Amino acid sequence: MKIAVISDTHDHLNNLESALGQINMSEAGSIIHCGDLCSPFVIDRIAGFEGPVDIVFGNNEGDRYTIEKVSMKYPNITIHGDVGFLETEYGTVAFTHRPEFARGLASTGQYTAVFYGHTHLRKVERIGGTWLVNPGELMGLREQPGWMLFDLASGKYKNFDLK
Repeated sequence: MKIAVISDTHDHLNNLESALGQINMSEAGSIIHCGDLCSPFVIDRIAGFEGPVDIVFGNNEGDRYTIEKVSMKYPNITIHGDVGFLETEYGTVAFTHRPEFARGLASTGQYTAVFYGHTHLRKVERIGGTWLVNPGELMGLREQPGWMLFDLASGKYKNFDLK
């Protein structure tokens, strides 16, 4: 099972569109967004992905109520609040925006992988048997904008930079 993991869009629609183009050409079966979409109109764009899209809130969502309301138009979009959990054939996956929450979740050893955002920096590490992963940012503030394709079956991942 391969998941496209993205974070920290911050309303950067051009980068989101580029990432979605790459994701649609990849083997990703779903998308996890680790927060900081920022505005409700981002939901309309990300809903163009044909598979499931699971989203958590970040610290810069301007209008959580409207983001949730807009997401209800799309059956493939699920808003999880501040922390999301997905049951997969390879174990449970957790995702959040904040690195301190992610590290705490990973430290329990209950999850195959824990994904997070907020720092705008790509990072992959192991805590016991759990992958702790930050896909970087779509915004392009602190590093090359991009996303990550993560394979839950093997633990292998590939970073994709946006051009």
